[in-house]
Amino acid sequence: MSLNTRIKRKKELREEYIEQNGLIFQLPDETLLSIFKYLTIDELIHAASICKWFRRIAYDDEFWTTIDLTSKVYSNRVLLKFLRRFPRDCTEVLKISGGLHHNTSGKPPPYTEQLNSLIQISYPNLRYLYLSQYDFHINQTAIRNITYLPSNLYGLYLNKCEMLTTNLSGGLNFLQISQKFQKKNSFQQLQILSFENSSCLKSESIHYLIDLCPNLIEINFNGCFRIIPTRIFINTLISYSNTLRRLYLSETQITDDTIHSICRKLKRLNILNIKNCKHITKNIVENLLTLKQLQKLIANDDIQNFYNQRKNEEN
Repeated sequence: MSLNTRIKRKKELREEYIEQNGLIFQLPDETLLSIFKYLTIDELIHAASICKWFRRIAYDDEFWTTIDLTSKVYSNRVLLKFLRRFPRDCTEVLKISGGLHHNTSGKPPPYTEQLNSLIQISYPNLRYLYLSQYDFHINQTAIRNITYLPSNLYGLYLNKCEMLTTNLSGGLNFLQISQKFQKKNSFQQLQILSFENSSCLKSESIHYLIDLCPNLIEINFNGCFRIIPTRIFINTLISYSNTLRRLYLSETQITDDTIHSICRKLKRLNILNIKNCKHITKNIVENLLTLKQLQKLIANDDIQNFYNQRKNEEN
């Protein structure tokens, strides 16, 4: 190493020492905690590598009750490494996204048994699980049944996911209750179930829900364009007459008759989304007015305006 290089390196070390003993290191813990609240999980991990003080603050339980890893796409291998490295009893919300990383087929990656098992081990007190863009039937390593997911959840969000549906060979439906499940009371605590933009979901799969998770207060089928108004589908929805408060049906193929049945039985609805349902007309407005606990209607402008007008007239 030349003399000039050594001198330059000594200067850099001296500046680094001064920086580490600067004003920020005179701040109280509470102030640094407030600053770290604006960091993502990735940024917290980087901050923890700076010094022991930063590490202690960055690993405070307050920052790990929610782990959101959806800001960028991680491979299953990287996620497994993260889950092993950062297990937390305090974590209640986990958000991960499979995306379409290095996948020439254009399909999302599999949600594997290994990934699922490690989530349950690393976060035993998990209450809300968000899984976005995963395939549950692409290969033998993927879990093929919803009952293998954590059973102590309050909210389960399977958004933009691909799931097994009934096929000609009689394969197991993703929502079908397995014999293993029948021996335990799983999903009794589940209150929110979302399949938003999961295009593979079909109406014939829905009838398993009432036995699978009987206490739902919110169901989200937004963007599930294969949902059609079969009798099984309607009967399943109205089976939740004692619990259901929020129902999202945007971009499905439901009809005026579907809304008529819903309004007759689901009297406790607070939120109803029927936007961009091409088979819904203004004729259902009179039915909607019978939902006295409805606080928010989300619909196309013509229906929304007519509903608001009729509601004002009633008041």
